[in-house]
Amino acid sequence: MLSSIARGAAAGAAGTTALHAATYLDMTLRGRPSSSTPQQTIDKISEAAGTDIPGDAEQRESRKSGLGALLGMVTGTTVGVGYGALHALGWRPPVLVGGVVATVAAMAGSSAPMTALGVTDPRKWSTSDWLSDALPHLAYGLVTAATFSMMEENHRARRLRRRLRRMAKLRKAGKPAAARALAS
Repeated sequence: MLSSIARGAAAGAAGTTALHAATYLDMTLRGRPSSSTPQQTIDKISEAAGTDIPGDAEQRESRKSGLGALLGMVTGTTVGVGYGALHALGWRPPVLVGGVVATVAAMAGSSAPMTALGVTDPRKWSTSDWLSDALPHLAYGLVTAATFSMMEENHRARRLRRRLRRMAKLRKAGKPAAARALAS
């Protein structure tokens, strides 16, 4: 289980990188500014916790920007962990299905807290807003699922090679019955 969760975390981190790349590509192509919702979310969390973000105005803005980005990375990695845990429990979707599920989970994981805190309301988003959110999250989901799949195939191949080496050693040591038992 832990191995699958670790692969999920790594896949989620790769997906997060893809999400950031897609977002920055969109900003570059359309000339749109970055979203302020992560910083607004940090403001709301800070208010709810009854704490202030330290520093002068410029430092506070920088800290909010950094914390907002870190919050997104935590969300992406956490969705990947969930993906790995589901896999360890027997869920084996094709990459495309897994990618769509990871996409939806990441969108919910990022938008639900912001909606609950009153930072945004997806019911009021324009088509452009939805595309700006959905397409990078789709990149996240597909890269997460594909990365997990590749790591899982590599993990299975390594386990098979180890098993075959053990069987060969048992045969060489004159223990064919033990080698047959390992093969079954």
